Amino acid sequence: MESQLDDFGEEEALKPALLKVLCILTFIGSSALILINIGSYSSADKTAQMMSHVRENMRQKDSTFNNDSSMQPNHRNNRKGNFFRRTMMGSASEIMTADNFRKTAIGAVISAILTLIGAILMWQLKRSGFYIYVVGTMVSLLVPFFLYGFNTMSFGISFFSGFFGLLFTALYALNIKSLR
Repeated sequence: MESQLDDFGEEEALKPALLKVLCILTFIGSSALILINIGSYSSADKTAQMMSHVRENMRQKDSTFNNDSSMQPNHRNNRKGNFFRRTMMGSASEIMTADNFRKTAIGAVISAILTLIGAILMWQLKRSGFYIYVVGTMVSLLVPFFLYGFNTMSFGISFFSGFFGLLFTALYALNIKSLR
Protein backbone atom coordinates (compact mmCIF):
# COMPACT_ATOMS: atom_id res chain seq x y z
CA MET A 1 0.00 0.00 0.00
CA GLU A 2 2.76 2.42 0.93
CA SER A 3 4.58 1.57 -2.31
CA GLN A 4 1.53 2.56 -4.35
CA LEU A 5 1.29 5.90 -2.56
CA ASP A 6 4.98 6.58 -3.20
CA ASP A 7 4.53 5.80 -6.91
CA PHE A 8 1.60 8.21 -7.07
CA GLY A 9 3.58 10.92 -5.26
CA GLU A 10 6.54 10.46 -7.61
CA GLU A 11 4.29 10.61 -10.65
CA GLU A 12 2.72 13.85 -9.44
CA ALA A 13 6.15 15.32 -8.74
CA LEU A 14 7.32 14.42 -12.27
CA LYS A 15 4.31 16.06 -13.91
CA PRO A 16 5.26 19.57 -15.08
CA ALA A 17 3.00 22.43 -14.00
CA LEU A 18 2.32 23.45 -17.61
CA LEU A 19 1.20 19.93 -18.45
CA LYS A 20 -1.17 19.94 -15.46
CA VAL A 21 -2.66 23.29 -16.50
CA LEU A 22 -3.06 22.23 -20.14
CA CYS A 23 -4.69 18.94 -19.18
CA ILE A 24 -7.13 20.62 -16.81
CA LEU A 25 -8.05 23.22 -19.45
CA THR A 26 -8.50 20.43 -22.00
CA PHE A 27 -10.69 18.44 -19.57
CA ILE A 28 -12.92 21.48 -19.14
CA GLY A 29 -12.92 22.61 -22.78
CA SER A 30 -13.40 19.20 -24.38
CA SER A 31 -16.14 18.24 -21.93
CA ALA A 32 -17.93 21.52 -22.60
CA LEU A 33 -17.62 21.02 -26.37
CA ILE A 34 -19.08 17.53 -26.09
CA LEU A 35 -22.10 18.83 -24.17
CA ILE A 36 -22.55 21.90 -26.40
CA ASN A 37 -22.40 19.87 -29.60
CA ILE A 38 -24.80 17.24 -28.28
CA GLY A 39 -27.16 20.17 -27.71
CA SER A 40 -26.41 21.50 -31.20
CA TYR A 41 -27.19 18.12 -32.70
CA SER A 42 -30.53 17.91 -30.93
CA SER A 43 -31.55 21.49 -31.81
CA ALA A 44 -30.33 21.45 -35.43
CA ASP A 45 -33.83 21.88 -36.88
CA LYS A 46 -34.59 24.96 -34.77
CA THR A 47 -31.18 26.47 -35.48
CA ALA A 48 -31.54 25.95 -39.24
CA GLN A 49 -34.99 27.52 -39.18
CA MET A 50 -33.70 30.52 -37.22
CA MET A 51 -30.76 30.95 -39.61
CA SER A 52 -33.15 30.80 -42.55
CA HIS A 53 -35.10 33.73 -41.09
CA VAL A 54 -31.89 35.68 -40.48
CA ARG A 55 -30.71 34.99 -44.04
CA GLU A 56 -34.07 36.16 -45.44
CA ASN A 57 -33.96 39.36 -43.36
CA MET A 58 -30.45 40.09 -44.63
CA ARG A 59 -31.58 39.61 -48.24
CA GLN A 60 -34.47 42.01 -47.71
CA LYS A 61 -32.19 44.63 -46.14
CA ASP A 62 -29.65 44.14 -48.93
CA SER A 63 -32.28 44.63 -51.64
CA THR A 64 -33.63 47.73 -49.85
CA PHE A 65 -30.11 49.15 -49.62
CA ASN A 66 -29.39 48.47 -53.32
CA ASN A 67 -32.64 50.13 -54.42
CA ASP A 68 -32.00 53.33 -52.46
CA SER A 69 -29.51 55.28 -54.61
CA SER A 70 -29.15 57.98 -51.94
CA MET A 71 -27.52 55.37 -49.69
CA GLN A 72 -24.74 54.68 -52.24
CA PRO A 73 -22.11 57.44 -51.95
CA ASN A 74 -19.36 55.41 -53.61
CA HIS A 75 -20.66 52.86 -56.10
CA ARG A 76 -17.28 51.04 -56.38
CA ASN A 77 -16.95 50.44 -52.61
CA ASN A 78 -20.59 49.36 -52.47
CA ARG A 79 -19.95 46.73 -55.16
CA LYS A 80 -17.03 45.34 -53.14
CA GLY A 81 -19.18 45.18 -50.02
CA ASN A 82 -22.00 43.47 -51.90
CA PHE A 83 -19.60 40.95 -53.45
CA PHE A 84 -18.16 40.08 -50.03
CA ARG A 85 -21.62 39.87 -48.48
CA ARG A 86 -22.90 37.66 -51.35
CA THR A 87 -19.83 35.41 -51.14
CA MET A 88 -20.25 34.96 -47.39
CA MET A 89 -24.00 34.49 -47.72
CA GLY A 90 -23.51 31.90 -50.48
CA SER A 91 -21.07 29.90 -48.38
CA ALA A 92 -23.23 30.23 -45.29
CA SER A 93 -26.38 29.23 -47.18
CA GLU A 94 -24.81 25.90 -48.14
CA ILE A 95 -23.88 25.14 -44.55
CA MET A 96 -26.91 26.35 -42.63
CA THR A 97 -29.12 23.30 -43.00
CA ALA A 98 -30.25 21.02 -40.20
CA ASP A 99 -28.41 18.07 -41.73
CA ASN A 100 -25.16 20.04 -41.93
CA PHE A 101 -25.53 21.31 -38.36
CA ARG A 102 -25.85 17.68 -37.26
CA LYS A 103 -22.79 16.60 -39.27
CA THR A 104 -20.75 19.46 -37.85
CA ALA A 105 -21.84 18.57 -34.32
CA ILE A 106 -20.87 14.91 -34.82
CA GLY A 107 -17.44 15.93 -36.11
CA ALA A 108 -16.95 18.29 -33.17
CA VAL A 109 -17.97 15.60 -30.66
CA ILE A 110 -15.56 13.09 -32.20
CA SER A 111 -12.77 15.67 -32.09
CA ALA A 112 -13.55 16.62 -28.48
CA ILE A 113 -13.66 12.97 -27.38
CA LEU A 114 -10.26 12.33 -28.97
CA THR A 115 -8.69 15.40 -27.36
CA LEU A 116 -10.23 14.46 -24.01
CA ILE A 117 -8.86 10.91 -24.22
CA GLY A 118 -5.48 12.34 -25.23
CA ALA A 119 -5.46 14.70 -22.25
CA ILE A 120 -6.43 11.90 -19.85
CA LEU A 121 -3.54 9.79 -21.13
CA MET A 122 -1.12 12.72 -20.92
CA TRP A 123 -2.30 13.33 -17.36
CA GLN A 124 -1.11 9.77 -16.75
CA LEU A 125 2.18 10.75 -18.48
CA LYS A 126 1.56 8.48 -21.46
CA ARG A 127 3.06 9.69 -24.74
CA SER A 128 0.29 8.02 -26.75
CA GLY A 129 -2.04 10.68 -25.34
CA PHE A 130 -0.14 13.38 -27.22
CA TYR A 131 -0.63 11.58 -30.53
CA ILE A 132 -4.32 11.00 -29.85
CA TYR A 133 -4.66 14.70 -28.98
CA VAL A 134 -3.01 15.61 -32.30
CA VAL A 135 -5.44 13.35 -34.18
CA GLY A 136 -8.37 15.03 -32.39
CA THR A 137 -7.05 18.45 -33.36
CA MET A 138 -6.60 17.35 -36.98
CA VAL A 139 -10.19 16.09 -37.01
CA SER A 140 -11.42 19.53 -35.92
CA LEU A 141 -9.35 21.16 -38.67
CA LEU A 142 -10.40 18.80 -41.47
CA VAL A 143 -14.08 18.11 -40.76
CA PRO A 144 -15.32 21.43 -42.26
CA PHE A 145 -13.45 20.76 -45.52
CA PHE A 146 -14.64 17.17 -45.65
CA LEU A 147 -18.27 18.19 -45.11
CA TYR A 148 -18.47 21.44 -47.09
CA GLY A 149 -15.53 21.49 -49.50
CA PHE A 150 -13.05 24.30 -49.88
CA ASN A 151 -14.95 27.55 -49.40
CA THR A 152 -14.85 30.67 -47.26
CA MET A 153 -16.97 29.23 -44.48
CA SER A 154 -14.90 26.03 -44.26
CA PHE A 155 -11.74 28.05 -43.81
CA GLY A 156 -13.42 30.19 -41.14
CA ILE A 157 -14.81 27.23 -39.21
CA SER A 158 -11.52 25.36 -39.49
CA PHE A 159 -9.51 28.35 -38.29
CA PHE A 160 -11.86 28.99 -35.38
CA SER A 161 -11.99 25.37 -34.24
CA GLY A 162 -8.33 24.65 -34.86
CA PHE A 163 -6.72 27.74 -33.34
CA PHE A 164 -6.74 26.57 -29.73
CA GLY A 165 -6.11 22.96 -30.74
CA LEU A 166 -2.94 23.93 -32.58
CA LEU A 167 -1.88 26.26 -29.77
CA PHE A 168 -2.39 23.52 -27.18
CA THR A 169 -0.64 20.98 -29.42
CA ALA A 170 2.43 23.22 -29.52
CA LEU A 171 2.30 23.69 -25.73
CA TYR A 172 1.82 19.96 -25.14
CA ALA A 173 4.81 19.31 -27.43
CA LEU A 174 6.94 21.35 -25.02
CA ASN A 175 6.17 18.68 -22.40
CA ILE A 176 6.72 15.61 -24.58
CA LYS A 177 9.96 14.78 -22.75
CA SER A 178 7.93 14.21 -19.59
CA LEU A 179 5.70 11.64 -21.30
CA ARG A 180 6.65 7.98 -21.60
